Order: sequence, then structure tokens, then C-alpha cells
Amino acid sequence: MIDESVYPYDHVESLVEQGRPDDAIAFLEDRVRGGHWEDLDRLSDLLVEHGRADDAEAVWQTAIDSGVAHAHHGLAYMLARWGRFDEAVAVGRVALAAGEPRARVDLAILLCKAERIEESIVEYRAAVAEGDVAAGAALAKMYARNDQFEEAVQAYRAAIGAEGVARWPLGAIFEKFGHVDEAVAAYRAAVEAGENHVRDRLTRLLAAHGRLAEATVVVQAQVAEAGHNPSYQQLGWLLTEQRRFAELKAAAVALKETNPIARAYLIKGAHQSANLHDESEEGSARVVRQLPGRWDKAAT
Repeated sequence: MIDESVYPYDHVESLVEQGRPDDAIAFLEDRVRGGHWEDLDRLSDLLVEHGRADDAEAVWQTAIDSGVAHAHHGLAYMLARWGRFDEAVAVGRVALAAGEPRARVDLAILLCKAERIEESIVEYRAAVAEGDVAAGAALAKMYARNDQFEEAVQAYRAAIGAEGVARWPLGAIFEKFGHVDEAVAAYRAAVEAGENHVRDRLTRLLAAHGRLAEATVVVQAQVAEAGHNPSYQQLGWLLTEQRRFAELKAAAVALKETNPIARAYLIKGAHQSANLHDESEEGSARVVRQLPGRWDKAAT
């Protein structure tokens, strides 16, 4: 009996760390009689970790026979992790036939893991037809993997607005197929919707296609917010690549007293542009030919 104030899984980890895996397994075996999915999941993982894969499989099968919710899911995904995809898919189909929640999406995921993309598309399409609008986002990604561009775009657009569906992957689909203008527009829409992490992806796409002025505007909006000091490295590079030296100097002067860390990033970015070096120095390791990363260490 453990102290009730001790979190059960902390107790399990403590037993494992003490070299008592059998006691940890016994503890979990006692708990799983209550049919808790998390206990089953941790028990099966622990059994696998200690060379008892057959026992882990039996744990999930017993749970299925006992009617534990989502037990098919646990067994199928464990089999998939072992590379036993056909068996995992078979379990997924049983779950679907039994009417388990989200079983069709689970099956589509398992088929994808098995590289059975066309079958995965069929199940995702069925999920959407059954009213799971968000499944259209995953369907779009399957279409993209299958080089079905128009279908991917249509499916993703239909999914936007569903709970949990971000806007930016539509831009990634356009980008994958070389539709730069459409990708830029989709990334901009994502940023406007509050998906601010996409700004770096938008900046890189613009810079990669020589649209440096547009990339600069995106970065300037980013550095105007607190917590974006590393983005000044990109700003320094972009301004220097465009020979906008007066703006670079003004920014450096403004930051000297107010934010010296940001200034260090700005100057480092400027020095990574060939435009700040003589021709003889262009081969220097300091020079980069594409937008530098935001998370490089600043100059000290």
C-alpha cells in the first residue's frame, strides 16, 4: 500500500529506478483491473521495456475482451510501433466494426503508417462524410503525399474552421507543389488569424524567392513584439542584402541603449551578408547565401 499522496506513476517510476520492475508491473496489474486506459498503456510499455512483449499484447487483448474503451486503439498502435502493420490495421478494422469512437480516423492513421496511402484516403474521406470535418485536414495531407494537388487544396480548405485545424498547412501544400504566391497568401492568412509561429516560414519563403522587401516587412513586425531578439539577426541580413545601410545604422543606434542583445543579433546578421565584405572576403564562413536562422548565438 502506498501513501495516497504519492502519484501512482511516480510510485511506478520509483520502483523501476530501484531495480524492482516486477514490483512495478505487479502494482500496475492490480490497478488495471479497474479498466483505466492510462494504467493499461503504462503497463504494456513497462512489459515491453523489460522483454515481455507477448505479455503486453495479452494485456491489451484481455482489456478488449473485457470491453475497456479504446483498448483496440492501444493494441493497434502498439503493434504498429513494432512494425506489425497488417495486424494493427486488422485490429483497427475490428474497432471500426465495433463502433468505437474515432475508430475510422485511427484506422486511416494506421493505414498511413503502413504506407497504404490510397486506403488511408478512403477512410479519411469516409470520416469527413460522416461529419468529422477536422479529418479533412489529414485527408488533405494524404492527397498531398499521393501527389493529388487539387484534391489536397480542396480538402484542406473545407477543413479550415473546424476545431483544432490550423490555417498554415494549406500554405505548406501550396509550397510543396511550387505555388509560391498562393503559399504566401495562405501563410499571411494564418498570421492574420493569430498563428504567429508561421511568420518565420513566410519570411524564409519570401527570401528564398528574392522577395526581400516583403520578407523585411514580416520581420519588422516580428521584432516590434517583445521576446523576438533573435529575429534581429534576420533583419540585419535582409537590410544589408538590400543595401539599406541607413536603416541598418538607425536601427543599431536605436538599440544601443535600449536593447543591446537585439543589437548584437542585428549586427551579426548584417555581417552574414556578402554586401558588408570585400569581394576577397565573400568566401568567409561569416557569409551566408540564404536567410540565417533566428536561433544562432548572437555575437558577443
